[in-house]
Amino acid sequence: MLTDAEKIKERVRNLSQIMPFCLLNADQLKRIAVSLKEETYPAGTFLVKQGEPSKHVLFLIIRGKAEIFVADKNGDETVTGLREAAEFLGETVFLSNKEYPASARALEKTHCYLLYPRITAKIYEESADFAAFIARLLADRMRILYQKFYDEEEGQAGGGFSKRIEDIMVTRVITCSPEDNVGQIASIMDSHNVSSVVVVDNDGKPLGIITESDLVSRVLCRGNPASIFFLTAKKLMTTGLLSLKRYDFSYQAFLLMVKHRIKHVIILDEKDKLLGIVAMRDIIKSRKTGSFAIVNNIEAVKSIKALAKLRPEVDQVLQALLVERAPVKEITSLITEFYDRITRKVIEIAEKAMMAEGYGSPPVNYCWITMGSSGRKEQFARTDQDNGIIFADVDAEREEKVKKYFLTLGGKVVAGMEQYGFSPCKGKVMANNAAWCHSFRGWCETIERWSAHLTENVRLMTIFLDFRYIYGNINLYDLLRKFVVRKTQNSSLLLFYLVKDNLSKRLPLGFFRRIQTERTGEHRNQLNLKTSACVHIVDCIRVFALKEGISVTNTFERLDELGKRKVLNEKDIEQIKAAYETLMMLRVRNAMIKMQKGEIPDNYITPGDLTDREYSLLRESLIVVNRLQGITENIFGLIT
Repeated sequence: MLTDAEKIKERVRNLSQIMPFCLLNADQLKRIAVSLKEETYPAGTFLVKQGEPSKHVLFLIIRGKAEIFVADKNGDETVTGLREAAEFLGETVFLSNKEYPASARALEKTHCYLLYPRITAKIYEESADFAAFIARLLADRMRILYQKFYDEEEGQAGGGFSKRIEDIMVTRVITCSPEDNVGQIASIMDSHNVSSVVVVDNDGKPLGIITESDLVSRVLCRGNPASIFFLTAKKLMTTGLLSLKRYDFSYQAFLLMVKHRIKHVIILDEKDKLLGIVAMRDIIKSRKTGSFAIVNNIEAVKSIKALAKLRPEVDQVLQALLVERAPVKEITSLITEFYDRITRKVIEIAEKAMMAEGYGSPPVNYCWITMGSSGRKEQFARTDQDNGIIFADVDAEREEKVKKYFLTLGGKVVAGMEQYGFSPCKGKVMANNAAWCHSFRGWCETIERWSAHLTENVRLMTIFLDFRYIYGNINLYDLLRKFVVRKTQNSSLLLFYLVKDNLSKRLPLGFFRRIQTERTGEHRNQLNLKTSACVHIVDCIRVFALKEGISVTNTFERLDELGKRKVLNEKDIEQIKAAYETLMMLRVRNAMIKMQKGEIPDNYITPGDLTDREYSLLRESLIVVNRLQGITENIFGLIT
């Protein structure tokens, strides 16, 4: 038997092996250790049960393991996770009175420390790192942020988007060898009544795919019918297959299909051998509605009026993603893909209108760029437009005429986007404004001019620097992106002004790190999550990315690149990602609720309406933002 002192010492030692307790000092660990309770759960017994009220306990597993599972109305269980030694569970309702969203059952004899909120309250105040890490548990934490929306909407928009791939994939995959010829491939498709075959090697590893449309476009449309039967699968197949694993979710398959304009995703086992295949129709069939036919509907429309009628269907996608608890990164990525497709369709319609009205086709190559949240691939609701045009250089005497053409085209696109539902930019950052429609040479000169007068132009730079290609000649975009990377990476003055601009914006944290809201006016007692919080993460991470010459614009992708280059340590990156995820999810959920009420989405929330746990997550996220600003200031040596 251990003495009380020995027990405390052992607890301290065990706690120091568990993240985030290892972030605490010896005194803090001892204070926690003294207050812990211990419990042993035999194999097969429950630590918590789905649907029961919160026990307000964090279960720290010291020995053994427990499985996390969810039971449906029929009692069928789906395992969603596993907790082993040095991990914990129960965090989803630790600080709230909500019911447990899942059950936890011991798989073997499991010994736990039981931690109660009163023990951690003071530690939260003392250690920002400890408080922020709790927000890092994205999957379980997101259930809390979804719950308010999910409780109201379950059954209205659900139906399979969160299903595992293994639940919807076709396991009987029809294959052929690389040496099979066209006749053999056609025979295989006909005899098995399938529209595609996967080409595999002798070890069963997929090499490519051949579809019916491939046979039509690459075989039947060829000029010499006598030679087609000499074509083999190796020559016909589409390579670079996109794949997932059986435990991935259906929304991930759908996202790949939308992004890459494909209709099939192959499923591989742990050894990269073919396990199954998922088609777009499989995902649509797995849902209660056929709303995802919108992908084809967008491509088929011929007018802006018809395109605008699809708006409710796109909104329904956002609602479904929320109800089915997709991660916020996937939500913004997928919604951005839809909006990119819509933008391209508007541009195509505008080009045809220019032809019909006698303006003719574009006189030179050009590309359409988008900026702001769209440029960062972080859209989730219809925002103000931020766009521009880059056109190829021409002789000085032609430039005015060419620019006039593109300003007219830009005007048609901006009007079309407004008709769909994207408001014009209040600052007129749009392609129908001469300030945002330039030749490649004109853009380079504009950037040089902004850089020479940063005091008055730093805001223009922050808008522009997240520009992203949407449509047209991508080489023009690539050239300008390379120019911008060289220009910004070597400009310490520009980076200085960007940091200074960010740090001049007030963070809504007061004494004792309490959240501060607006005191007067229309938004009294509210907080603008975009301008008061998210913008600080976006701006700081952008500066680090520019300094490193990183060309991606998405905030999460920038963080990944900074992590690979060791610019920021792993712990900081995890905390920043978690904070941004929390802030963005609150914004997404808020926008969807307002859209359902017929209101225009904005970025204001009322912290007083949040649950205790939601409020705590928001506060922890703001603390992380505050720390990021400090890191940025220290690294860039800014004196304010």
